[in-house]
Amino acid sequence: MGETAEKWRPTEHGANIGHTSAWMAHRKVALDVHRMFNEGDPDRAVIDAPYTVMALRHVIRGVRMAHSHLKTEAAKKLLNEALTDFHKVVPGGKKARDVIEHFDEYTMGIGNLQQPDVHRTRRQPDDELSEEFNHRLEWKQVGDERRPFYKAGPFEVDLVAAEDAAFRLVCDTYEALRLDEGSPLPRGWAYAAQRLSL
Repeated sequence: MGETAEKWRPTEHGANIGHTSAWMAHRKVALDVHRMFNEGDPDRAVIDAPYTVMALRHVIRGVRMAHSHLKTEAAKKLLNEALTDFHKVVPGGKKARDVIEHFDEYTMGIGNLQQPDVHRTRRQPDDELSEEFNHRLEWKQVGDERRPFYKAGPFEVDLVAAEDAAFRLVCDTYEALRLDEGSPLPRGWAYAAQRLSL
């Protein structure tokens, strides 16, 4: 008698797919930050940086997908706390990503954050607003370290801190999956195990 293999259904594995997607987006962020420090190519860093910020948003999207497919309240609570912790480290990340992604509007001064009280169809191009919301890579001294920051209008993302926060969030998502499956790990274990092994 042959065994019948049941077809794998992605719709039954949303939490795992979300976690995997978040992990892949984090790897993009980590690779970009690594290259900024180690390849010595300032042009590449300028090109990579806005897409690094956009990849951070994909980390969040993957984690939110995982959250929406968790079954237990304890696992959902863990991820809510993890998302809150991430946003404390990267407070302007979503808005910075909006400025980058909708460059066609923000460079004309007609973005949602530039003219929030004006209906989209009535916004007029504005050079001053365009200049206020330009985006660029900057390097700043933080303690003894020179670090890359991405500035998008009034929003600034410390790419080193954001990479670490994204990694912690991906690890917390793994722990939420384990908790949801009934085999919990202590909070922070996955992050500590992975960062110490690097």
